[in-house]
Amino acid sequence: MDDGSVWPPAFRTLSSSACSGRLIGSNKTYDVGPGKTYTELNQVPWLSLQAGDVVNIHYRSTPYRTVIGLRAQGTAAKPVYINGVTDANCNLPVLDAAGATMADDAKAAHFGSYGQLSDGTWSDGIQGLGIFLIYWQGNEVMPTGQTPRYDYLPQFITIQNLKMMNANHNATFTNGNNVAKAYQGGASAIYAVRVRHLTVENCEITANDNGIFTNSRGTSVNDYTSNVIVRRSKIHLNGNPVQSTEHNLYLQGRRSLVEGNFLGQAYGGSTYKDRGSATVVRYNYIQASARALDLVETEEEYVTSVRDDPLYDYAWVYGNIILNDINLPLSNTNDRLSGRPIHFGHDKNSAKTRKGVLFFYGNTYVHRSSCLPGGNCYYQSSVFQVGGNDDQYPDINARVEAGGNIFWADDGTTGWAFLASSRVGRVVLRGANYVPENRNLPDSYSNTQVSNGTGWTATNIPMVDTSAATLFIGDTRKNPPKLDATTMAPLTGSPALDAGITGPSFTPNGAAADNLTLIGEYTYPRGVKNRILKGSAFDLGAIEQP
Repeated sequence: MDDGSVWPPAFRTLSSSACSGRLIGSNKTYDVGPGKTYTELNQVPWLSLQAGDVVNIHYRSTPYRTVIGLRAQGTAAKPVYINGVTDANCNLPVLDAAGATMADDAKAAHFGSYGQLSDGTWSDGIQGLGIFLIYWQGNEVMPTGQTPRYDYLPQFITIQNLKMMNANHNATFTNGNNVAKAYQGGASAIYAVRVRHLTVENCEITANDNGIFTNSRGTSVNDYTSNVIVRRSKIHLNGNPVQSTEHNLYLQGRRSLVEGNFLGQAYGGSTYKDRGSATVVRYNYIQASARALDLVETEEEYVTSVRDDPLYDYAWVYGNIILNDINLPLSNTNDRLSGRPIHFGHDKNSAKTRKGVLFFYGNTYVHRSSCLPGGNCYYQSSVFQVGGNDDQYPDINARVEAGGNIFWADDGTTGWAFLASSRVGRVVLRGANYVPENRNLPDSYSNTQVSNGTGWTATNIPMVDTSAATLFIGDTRKNPPKLDATTMAPLTGSPALDAGITGPSFTPNGAAADNLTLIGEYTYPRGVKNRILKGSAFDLGAIEQP
């Protein structure tokens, strides 16, 4: 398991198969399922798991319905595995939150509760916020009015090969007081208040308020969430149609890596929202929701461990297929596209905004717009929002560096822009990029950005800088990029062939340049394979011509 000493972790291929088998722990092995030592998840001693333990959850035709507390402290050499074992057809075991009951040990320890109430019952605390509740709580039962000591720092935990669903405000569970209650708003398949080195791999996560939620609520400089990795999973249709603050992925912590996933649309919120540092998003298939990627400021409450990360102001997005498509079910249902699909900066607190560079390279971004039957037509598309809203300037150094990408609006009628604002933001185009003919380039934006009274003093900063760029320009009729409609790979004769790049223009201190090189590509239905060079250079975009 990655120990976090190098960021990001080195590239490795990720299987596209969902099949998985039984593991044997270096310490103890627990098996759950039909004919096993434990027939139900509530019987497992979850709160007593130690480094090197494995819990195998075997497939059965009916879902498991247990709310699980985790505080295990694995190590890099001996992580703790929660491992699904598929059937012969590679079906994942299902953990269904609807109608679930607290695990026996969590109930006995009042796990997740914030303390005893005057009537002798215990508060729910974080109970009702997920299927897996990762929390720092100790064993002791505290007297009325006192809170438990924070004895544990959960770490080196892998949750893999499971389908997790229905942790949402419309479902109910039985809490630690044996009372059936609705889940709290924002409930998640995995809800982590504080964790280090959490890996989620080969999971399907759907129909929750948030798919995965991690917070960073530590009370000391060494006490924070960090090194969260989400790999080759299918995360889709989470969220709430009337709630913009719930997302497929909602991660806050020091350094997160999302790779090889199918990230489908979310109801209401974003496909992936991140309030962390040094975010790396690579080799995914991403369908835009309210936003495709929302990379904004931390909301740490007690200390600033995330914000103090030397790489806080940087993010890397590369090798992804990003689709902003009116024909996707939720876009059509909600009568909207994502107007600002990729956001870098802040959404609430400009003092904590990300002040550096979003490196955006080797991606294929496709915008598909049309008129809905008897409904609205969409005449404008943009890609990036830098900073906050239009009246909130980004930091003077904040920018997107974009190189080796395919940007494509394939209906030929939609106005297309790099920036959502005509007044603020900065995109630096580097090397070759493929852009639509009806794009807005520097002459369509303000050539000067000036102070608005909040600290900006710079002038003559171009909003879209093409001074170091070679642009391949096409339209839908004469010169399209010639992409396969399913895989997005360039076809024979495409101008995208052999025009790509392999990495950003520089790597800030603290990041591993070799591990930020474009050397892989997404595989269907999810996973990553080596990208095989077919010509003199890689092709533009996320997928090499086969």
